Amino acid sequence: MTFFDFITSPLMGVYFICAVFGGTLMILQLIMMIFGLGGADAGDMSDGGDLGDGGDIDNDFVVGGHAQTIDIFKVLSIRTIIAGITFFGLGGLAGLTGGTSKFISVILAITSSLIAIYAVYYLYLSVANLKSDGSISEKTLIGSRGNVYIKIPETGTGAGKVLVNQQERTMEYEAITAGNELKAGTPIVVVRVVSPTTVEVKPS
Repeated sequence: MTFFDFITSPLMGVYFICAVFGGTLMILQLIMMIFGLGGADAGDMSDGGDLGDGGDIDNDFVVGGHAQTIDIFKVLSIRTIIAGITFFGLGGLAGLTGGTSKFISVILAITSSLIAIYAVYYLYLSVANLKSDGSISEKTLIGSRGNVYIKIPETGTGAGKVLVNQQERTMEYEAITAGNELKAGTPIVVVRVVSPTTVEVKPS
């Protein structure tokens, strides 16, 4: 593929934008994590994963007597989506510059994106499991304050996500409430730990 093909191919442009946009966000996210500005990070995950990524993300666990399993919606988080976008672009670029057809390049892009999403998910999950040594206990978590990250539906209709200030870290959890719907940005306080990845909250 010539340089002219590179600048005139719409599909190549899509791949390039995804790679640059996603890669830039990944670098910024890494810098923010290093300097403690990125909110929830790998150390903010509990036994089930990305405390929500996520997002977001957790292993099989029991909430209210019903088993919850990993699905694509739990795997998706800001981190994994950024990784997916980046590697969608990189995979597609690798396919086209390697001489494959456009169709094959799309397959490569999608495959690369899915692999990246799950790789980042399990990477953060593994790091979290190494760090989940009980230093953040149920006792210390209850009473912690934070804000709603993703809207929490009213009682019994689902879960949202919260960012909780805990031991000088900002941690992300899946959250439920026993009251009315809590919109994003609402200040909350943790009243109960439902599982390693889920808390019950109320407005603070």
